[in-house]
Order: sequence, then structure tokens, then C-alpha cells
Amino acid sequence: MWPSSSWRRRFAAGLLALGLSACGGGGSGTSAGDTNAVRQTQGVDATTPMSTAEAHLLLAQASFGPTPASVASAQQMSASAWVDQQLQLRPAHTHLELTLSHAADRQRPAATPDALTAAWWTQALTDPAQLRLRLAYALSQIMVVSTVQVDTTMTAAYLDMLVDRSTGRFRDLLEGVSLHPAMGQYLSHMANRKEEPAIGRVPDENFARELMQLFSIGLYELDDSGRQVLIDGQPVPTFAAADVSGLAQVFTGWSWYRPLSKSQAAWWECFWRALPCQDDSQWTTPMSAYDNEHSTSAKRFLGLTIAPQTRPSARASLTAAMDRLANHNNTGPFISRQLIQKLVTSNPSDGYVRDVVQVWRSTNGQLSSVVRAILLHEEARHPERLPETVLHGQVREPVLRLSHLLRALQATSQTYVARQASGALPYLEGNDTGDSAFGLGQTPMRSPSVFNFYRPGYAPPQGLLARQGAVAPEMQIITESTTLAYANFMAQVLQSGWGNWVPGSNSSDLQFDWRRWVALEADAGALADALNTALVGHAPGTGLRQTVVDTLATLPRDNEAQRLRRVQAATLLLVVSPEFTVQP
Repeated sequence: MWPSSSWRRRFAAGLLALGLSACGGGGSGTSAGDTNAVRQTQGVDATTPMSTAEAHLLLAQASFGPTPASVASAQQMSASAWVDQQLQLRPAHTHLELTLSHAADRQRPAATPDALTAAWWTQALTDPAQLRLRLAYALSQIMVVSTVQVDTTMTAAYLDMLVDRSTGRFRDLLEGVSLHPAMGQYLSHMANRKEEPAIGRVPDENFARELMQLFSIGLYELDDSGRQVLIDGQPVPTFAAADVSGLAQVFTGWSWYRPLSKSQAAWWECFWRALPCQDDSQWTTPMSAYDNEHSTSAKRFLGLTIAPQTRPSARASLTAAMDRLANHNNTGPFISRQLIQKLVTSNPSDGYVRDVVQVWRSTNGQLSSVVRAILLHEEARHPERLPETVLHGQVREPVLRLSHLLRALQATSQTYVARQASGALPYLEGNDTGDSAFGLGQTPMRSPSVFNFYRPGYAPPQGLLARQGAVAPEMQIITESTTLAYANFMAQVLQSGWGNWVPGSNSSDLQFDWRRWVALEADAGALADALNTALVGHAPGTGLRQTVVDTLATLPRDNEAQRLRRVQAATLLLVVSPEFTVQP
């Protein structure tokens, strides 16, 4: 039979104990004194094909998880060639196409969040353009929009905009974020009206504040290593209340897209999306400028003054604001450091961040060059060469643990295969994993707030990380309860598959083919070696391997069902271990 719940709890408790300490090592950083040692290490070989371990590490950082096929393909080329190839790929379908197809199949008048969840998982698990999709996911956690508050169709289109602009100029990405109707609704600057002192009306400041605080320059001045600039021991704010007010005036007069087909409608009917000016394209197309509602006052923010306008021009004001934010001295280090955290390590060294920021500045924020610099940096490619004093890596967030498991062990979707065979647009039935008691406590594009599921500067209080001045952002959503829930969730996935229920098959949509692994189960050590290599690119450490061997020694293997349970138990031990939950 399947291992008991008390057995699972023991290993969940072990994960928590190991995770809280190993995440101190696996998810922490380096002190300023270690910077020179890091920068003097050998550079990345741009031409040598990757080993199995090297391919696994790159795919862990730059995709939703290694598959046997993606590892084999990556091993035929160098790390730089793989990155360059990936930067050129585009997804075969958009999230919006998949979302609308999912809704149409269910004969729904509008897409619901579960349709976007299915679309996200379809892209993450099946599309070859892994790096671009992983970048978009990282950006979606920095420039947050959530279906908790925003229409699903708009959110799907927003995610596609991030995909499209993930390798272009940061300035263009920032403008795409600012004008997207999903963001306009989420942070309430859609239909933002100019000030009218006589009645005490002022522009909505919500988006202007978060645009600076979260999406571009951050709260405090940074040097090029991403560290706060201190004056008399205190951080220096990047903006004040007056800057928020001045920038908010820029975003007056932007509202729903006005299609050419509605040119006969009054401007205000389109501004408010009244009945004479309603069109489906408005859910997915950038907002239009309505100069009638744009402030003509002088707009002062971040040392820039946009002069009073004789004739209002929302577009001219926006252009000036985007240029100022994109070229602000803080933007490069603020965004670069977060992208390093999302892809490679929670606490990059000063030198790592400086090297990436130098590329940012030399390319005017060209994201493809910045991402290339992040992934090909010596600190990313060869962490084993770093000095012992340098702590490297990151806690793998729950959603990425699941995607890595499903890709590594080649789970297949009954729905996807059937739709592909019929010639229909294929998608799989991934479902909501947000329940923190029975799931992962996280569902893509369903963040509880604009601050994402976790903050980039979070460190568990009163722990090793905090004492070392290091951070582990993903641990903000990891507690004793969620750790137990994760172990139980993974046990259920390994036993019964995952995804929505498929009535015809009477099972969850995604299933594993265990036959290869059952053939190895008689030798517990060999099974552990093979499974762990598939999951993380190398055999398990001695202690973990022995744990698998000792545990399987207590489980019967008298029939096929028992042998399958032994394989699933071994897999569970590996996926709740720090070797899997902490990315090196």
C-alpha cells in the first residue's frame, strides 16, 4: 500500500528542518569581501558542449525544467549557443489563443481563471520556447497583474505582451506594461482624469507609485552592485510624494482602446467604454490617449519637468516619462538583480550584478543581452568554482518544483494528446494549485497582491540567512504547514497524476509512465541514482541515497502494485529533499 500519512509527515518535517538550514546555504549570497574572488574565476567557455550536469543546471535556470530530450539537445551545443538559440524562439501559440480555446470548448461566454491556468501549464510543459516563456513568467512576478482582480482574457493578453517584449528594450516593455488594459484596471490608472481643483479632484496615484517602487527604480538609491547607497548610515529614497503626484499627471487621459470602427462615437463614450463604443479588441489592445482628459499642468518628477502644454498631449507626456524611468540610474541594478534572483541565485555577488548592469548600460537596457549576461556569467555556469565563503543558489518556488517534476519524468496529458490527434488546438488540463493546505499555495497569474507571492528582499527572521544578511525570497510562502501540504500534494501527484479530472478516463489529466522505473526498483540504490539524475542531473548525495535504500527495504515488493509503490515512494523522498527543492 501507499506509505502512511505519518510516514509522509516525517519526511515533510525533515524537509522543513533541512530546508531552513540548507536554504541558508542554497539560497543565500556572498559578502562584499568575496566579490573579487568571484570576479577572478575562469570565464565561461563559449564553444565547448555541455556535460549532463551543466545542461541540467542551465535548463533548471532558464526553462521550466529539464526533459530527457532537452538535456540531450543542450548537450550537443555550448551554453552560449543554447541561450542564443532560445532567444530566437517564439511560442507556437499564445496564452490568449489557448485560454479562449479552453473557454470555447466549455461553451462559456467568457474565459475564467482556470482557462488561463491551463494555458500557462500548456506553454510551460510543452512549448520549445522555454527561455522566453520563463522570462515572461519572471517578469509577471515583478510587474504583477492577477486574475484575482482582473478579467482573464485581459490577463492572458498581458502575459503574451510580456512574452513578446521579454527580449527587447526595457523601455518598450515598461511602456507595454503601462498601457495594457489589464494593468490599467489592476492599478486603476485606466480612465484616469486630469485634476480639477475647483472640486478637489486629483489624478489617481496608484499606478504612478508602483511604477516607480516595483517596476523600474525601486524605493532606495542603489549602486551598480544593487546595494543601497547609504548617507550617514541611512538609505536614500529615490522618490517622494511630490514625484508620485507629478508622474500621476502623466497617466491622465489614458483609457480603453478606441478602434477605428468606433470613430463615429463620441470620445467620452470610448473613454468610459459606453455601449456605443464597445468592442472585443478593447480587452487585449493597448489603451488609447484621450487628450481631453490629459492634464496640461507642468509635470515634475524624478528631476524632470514636462512643461505646461498649450494643447494637451498624453502621448508626449508618456514618452518623456518612459524615457526618464528607463534611463534612471537605479533601473538597471534594480531590475537586473531581480532577474538574477528569478533565474539563478537569490543573493548574487556584487561583481555578478555589476557585470550584468554594465551590459544593461552598454546596450540601453536590451533585455536579450541582459539575460544572456545573466545566464552565461561564470557565477551562473560554474557555481562549483566559487570560493567556499560564497553561498549560491535559490529555493525553488512551488510552481517550478511541480513543472520540473512533470517535465523530468515526462508526464503526458490525455487531453493534449487527444486534441493534437484531432487537429484541434492542443492544451492540457492543469488546474489551480493555490490552496496552501492541500496544494502548493501558488497559482501562476493569481498573486494575492501587486507585491507577488513573495518579496525579493525577504529573509526568514531570526535564522541563518538573516544573520548573514542574505535573503531567500521564495521562503516567504514556505511554512511548517505549507511544507507538509507540499509533501502530501506531491505524494498525491505521484500516486494519481495531476490536473483536472478527465471523465472518460476516470483519472487526472496528466499521468506518469512508471514502467522504466519499475524495471529498476529491485536495486534501490540504482533506482535512486537514475531518478535523481533525471530530476537534477546527478546521483543523490550519500545520505539521501541511503535514506531511499533504507526506506525501500521496509516496503514489500510481492506484486506489481507494490513494486510501483516502491518507485513512487523513492521519487517522493527525492522531490521533498533539499537536493530537489533548492536549485544549486
